[in-house]
Amino acid sequence: MQTNIVPVAVYPSTANSLYIRSIALGTPPQYYYELQNVTEVEKTREVPNPAYVPESVDADGNAVPPQGEPTITETYTEQVVTVLKNGNVSMTEEQWDGWAAGPITEDEPYQLDCISTNLGLTRA
Repeated sequence: MQTNIVPVAVYPSTANSLYIRSIALGTPPQYYYELQNVTEVEKTREVPNPAYVPESVDADGNAVPPQGEPTITETYTEQVVTVLKNGNVSMTEEQWDGWAAGPITEDEPYQLDCISTNLGLTRA
């Protein structure tokens, strides 16, 4: 599970994301966590041009020059994740007792809220 957080200084950078994974289902459950710096980096690369027509020969045997460029430049976004801190954390007994049985769609936000609070973080 992952959530954006209000940025917090974590040497040597700033964490803007919290990732958690359940590691023990006890009372209360325990989680592995990572404070991450997640950034989007715009990059470019050369890719084959689907509209490119290579040199060919027409019906009369005459050479037909190529049409278009064989490659084009494509722009894409890559996500870069830097783990700044990791560890283990548990829900409190009160949080565990307050975890209402309900649809799975409500479980993830509740767990992220609890663990964020226990780490002193604010979800963004």
